[in-house]
Amino acid sequence: MACPPAATATAVPGAATTAADAAALPAGGRSLRPERRRAGGRDEEAGRLLLAFARLSRGNRQVTDLPKRLATLLGSGQLAPRHLSAFTVIALEGPMTVSELAAHEGLAVSTASLLATQLADAGLVERREDERDRRRTVVSVAPAHRKESEELLESKLAPMRRALSRLGPAQARALFEGLAVVAEEMAAAPTPAGPPGSVPPRRPGGGRS
Repeated sequence: MACPPAATATAVPGAATTAADAAALPAGGRSLRPERRRAGGRDEEAGRLLLAFARLSRGNRQVTDLPKRLATLLGSGQLAPRHLSAFTVIALEGPMTVSELAAHEGLAVSTASLLATQLADAGLVERREDERDRRRTVVSVAPAHRKESEELLESKLAPMRRALSRLGPAQARALFEGLAVVAEEMAAAPTPAGPPGSVPPRRPGGGRS
C-alpha cells in the first residue's frame, strides 16, 4: 500500500490534517491487537510509522501501490485521501468498531461512521453488528480485498521495521515527535485557492465540495 508517512491521522472526503491527528502521532493510539501480531509479522511501532506517513500524505493524490479498487476510486475522485487513511487503519487493526476507528483517527463517531459507510458502499470494507453489543458496528476489510491488502501492507511494513531497528528506541521516539511537529504545521497551513474558473473537487457520491 502506498505509504506516505503514517503514525496518526488519516483522511477521508475533504478532511485536512487536524491538531488531534498530530497529537496522536507520538502516542501512537491503540496498539495493534495481539491476534494481528504474527510471528515475524506486524509490530506496533512499524504500524505507527506506516500510519504516520499515510496521514502526512493526505494531500497527496498519488495512487500507486494500493489495492486496485481503492486506487481506481481515489484516482477518479470518488474517494479522498482521508478514505485511504481510514482504510489503512481498518486493514492494520481491524476488525474494529466505528468508535475505535473514530478514536484512532481523532474524529467524531458520526464522521468515522460516514467514512466507514462510504468505504462499504465502495465495496472495500464490510460492516456488521457487534455480536456482543448490537448497538455497535464492526468494520473490517471486505473479503475480496483482504489478501491483496495484507500483502501490500506487509511489503510496506518491512522497510519500516528495518528503519526502526536501525534507529533504536531513542531516535525512533525523536522521529515520531518530529512527525508530530510536521503534522501540526501542515494542519496550520492555509489551503491554496484554485485558479479562477477552476472546478471544486468532487465529493464522494458525485457532488461538489
